[in-house]
Amino acid sequence: MTPSRRGIRLSVAVPASLVSEYVNLRDKTEVIGRLARSAAIFRADEIVIYPDQPDESSLIKLILGYIETPQYLRKYLYKVRPELQYVGTLQPLRTPHHQLEAHAINLRVGEFREGVLIDQQGVDAVDIGVERPIRLFGKAPSRGSRVTIKVTKVGPEPHCEMAKKIEIPTYWGFEIQASKKTLGELASGAFYDLTIATSRTGTPIAAEDEHLKAQIVKARSILVAFGSPRSGLQEILRNEHRELADCFQFILNTIPEQGTETVRTEEAVHASLAVINLLT
Repeated sequence: MTPSRRGIRLSVAVPASLVSEYVNLRDKTEVIGRLARSAAIFRADEIVIYPDQPDESSLIKLILGYIETPQYLRKYLYKVRPELQYVGTLQPLRTPHHQLEAHAINLRVGEFREGVLIDQQGVDAVDIGVERPIRLFGKAPSRGSRVTIKVTKVGPEPHCEMAKKIEIPTYWGFEIQASKKTLGELASGAFYDLTIATSRTGTPIAAEDEHLKAQIVKARSILVAFGSPRSGLQEILRNEHRELADCFQFILNTIPEQGTETVRTEEAVHASLAVINLLT
């Protein structure tokens, strides 16, 4: 079954220090890979990396972007870099925009694909992962750009046109943003209709179930925020001279009665999104 796209935009906020407690790159890569898988499994539309120290936002954004990119496009969009040496060990996302079909003859009119715009004998064409690029008709961005297309003609000479992701009825992966705005600015600004802080000291989510559902129904965008390996959201916000309750509409414990002394950020993301997925 193909997963549908939510009517609500779901954003996940994680700190720039997410992997700072790990010494080697292999472990950092594994944690970022688990974050990507959780975001994709529960159809998050965006991962926001908010400022925190130590700042490893560049590494997090790079590896998340690599994982989110369909395999056949990575040769165009990513050079060989030492930071990516362990990405081959990660589980693939297998989201709908990571198609495995590689034969042009099996394309369908109306099918959406991710591709890279290239020059083919002086005309615009798109590599969409089949055996040859297909012709793009209509206005195009600069060559070398990643694009979303819709197949408009099949057969020996397939054609396509540019498409907007909002047209796609299925879940189409997540965007990545390394934000310059602090956690407090993100949560208390007018960027999201509904803001949720996750905290061990928060209200058990079952106690807020009906109230939360009522707010979700009215929302077009949701932000779910997570603390760092060293500090909870309350402590992070106090460094901004802010209070959790002043910035977030809900402060929820999504893992009540946790069986371990600590829950890692990437584990909290998976557990929390699993619960929120049932409500959205």
